[in-house]
Parts: sequence; C-alpha cells; structure tokens
Amino acid sequence: MTAPLPLVTPADVCTMLTRPVPEETSAEYKQLAELCVQAAAEIRAKAPAVDARIAAGSLSVERVRGVAVDMVLAALETLELGFRSTGERHPEIETSQTSQSNRMLISMTPDQLKALMPPPVDVGGMYSVPYV
Repeated sequence: MTAPLPLVTPADVCTMLTRPVPEETSAEYKQLAELCVQAAAEIRAKAPAVDARIAAGSLSVERVRGVAVDMVLAALETLELGFRSTGERHPEIETSQTSQSNRMLISMTPDQLKALMPPPVDVGGMYSVPYV
C-alpha cells in the first residue's frame, strides 16, 4: 500500500501567511509539519473518500488544500492566543481575543466539512415515482 499524498504542506501554510518557509531542522517547521499531518488526518477521517475523489477529479485538490490550510491557521492562532478567552480594558480602549474553547488543536468547522462533502444527489421533486 502506498502512502497517501500530503493534502497540505508547511510551504502552503507559509504562502498564506506571506512568510518564508522555516528551515526543515527548526522547531517551527516541525510544528507546522505536524499540524499539517494532523489536519490531513482529520480531513481523511471526516470527509468521505477524499483521496479517491481527488484521483477521480470529483474533488479539487486546491479546495482540500484550502480547507487544510485554514485548519492549520486556526491551530496556529489558538497556540498564539491560548486556549481561553483573554481581554484588556482601559478607559480609552477595550480589546478582546477569543480562541476555540475545546482542547482539540486541529478540528473542522461544519462549513469546512460541508466544502469537502460530495454534492447532494438530486432525487427529483417532492414526490418521486420511479418508472417500471
């Protein structure tokens, strides 16, 4: 059995962040690579037959990559902000930052999952009577 192709790479994430790709031996690169692996695993676990649908051409690899990058960016934001809400209040300004409240670093939103699902099958109108 061959290993599945990566759905997202650290270079893809860095492109969205407009940052250079870190050295492969750096801790930052290793963190990005691990988050990419986890995002790909989450996609493969939740969206049906992703690899087969990409190979068949019924699912765009760019769409999958976009969802995976979005998942990794959300995880990086969670790591930066922390797992709980924070905020500061001064008389002249108030700031508030919120992060996901669960402890799963990589997770899919319902919209991300919907973007990777197969299109619905049209079964006809309100009443569908098959021809015999």
